[in-house]
Amino acid sequence: MNKLENKTIRNSANWTTRNILAINVTYLRHKMGWSQEELAERTGRSVSLISDIENANIGATIDAIDDISNALKLSTSELTKDHGFVVRKKRVDSKQ
Repeated sequence: MNKLENKTIRNSANWTTRNILAINVTYLRHKMGWSQEELAERTGRSVSLISDIENANIGATIDAIDDISNALKLSTSELTKDHGFVVRKKRVDSKQ
């Protein structure tokens, strides 16, 4: 399993939902201009949980995914779909 380490990872052929969720949450949080702390506050979750999800360290519960989806105003299916987002160190880019 690939671990998201804040660098470009684009060979998604063997990615799990955990990896896709990690990329999507990180990308969309940056797009919204939110810190992990702000996303945690908006979801009622801890910063450490948000960090673990963004780093693909844990499998998020359905409840956590629902809370994050609601905060980002997306459906859970959109949050777990591979959109081709790329996360790079200190920045995120749209599809590449």
